[in-house]
Amino acid sequence: MRNRLFHAAALLCAALAAAACGDHGTTGPGAPLTQADAAALSRAVFAVGSGLVGGGVPAGARGNRTLRADGSTNFSFSFDTSQPCTPSGSVELNGALSGSVEVGGPAQVQVNVSVRHRGCVVQTDNGGTFKLNGDPEIDVALTAAAGPAGVTAFHATQQGAFTWERGSSSGRCTVDVTADLVPGTQTVRLTGSFCGFAVDQTVPAN
Repeated sequence: MRNRLFHAAALLCAALAAAACGDHGTTGPGAPLTQADAAALSRAVFAVGSGLVGGGVPAGARGNRTLRADGSTNFSFSFDTSQPCTPSGSVELNGALSGSVEVGGPAQVQVNVSVRHRGCVVQTDNGGTFKLNGDPEIDVALTAAAGPAGVTAFHATQQGAFTWERGSSSGRCTVDVTADLVPGTQTVRLTGSFCGFAVDQTVPAN
């Protein structure tokens, strides 16, 4: 069950990695991104985030797990760490993760983390690369719950900004995305904007 919730914690990043942008937007003076550029950059940025969050508790986290007599577990961790980007640079993570897991029953998780890119070079699926720096950061807040049948609650936000460089071009992107479980379904709807382009998509929750 805990693995399912860590999957839920990674869902927003993974979903954004696959999300399609709308048909308008621009990012910086003299250096607008095309729709295809923004979509490729969004997939690269959030694939990095998915990899970091999907690993569960970050390396160097401080906290504890408490195993109760009934077999349920409570956990709470705080972290202030740096993770490498591939092929170069890093991402700073500062925040907290907490929740609980009951044997054969419900589980829940809460995540609040600030993500700051530090010369993080990401490779896009169209063969390009971008170098990212936080401006100042992207703040992620997430609350999720799951039961034996799947995800029962999910709400997440990502807000912030970063700068990008690609060859002789550069610009600034803002991120403002909300994700919510669609009632009565196992799908999550994402709405908002990435680099000035609209995001509105429904994706599977598990």
